[in-house]
Amino acid sequence: MLKGKIKTYSPRNAFGFITQDDGDDLFFFKNAFPEDQYGTIQVGARVTYVVVEGQKGPQAAKAHVVD
Repeated sequence: MLKGKIKTYSPRNAFGFITQDDGDDLFFFKNAFPEDQYGTIQVGARVTYVVVEGQKGPQAAKAHVVD
């Protein structure tokens, strides 16, 4: 699993960006996280995730808040 922190997140639009520890910022949809963690998706939270190829390029999947 890769590590990073949430850079931006819009609950209204249900997506944001993760600042990766090693790499460029990475797009994510809210549903990349388990449903029981939706309330913990906040800017600055540390996360783990994998990278998958989305319709418009790489994006995070199987993400978990670790803070």
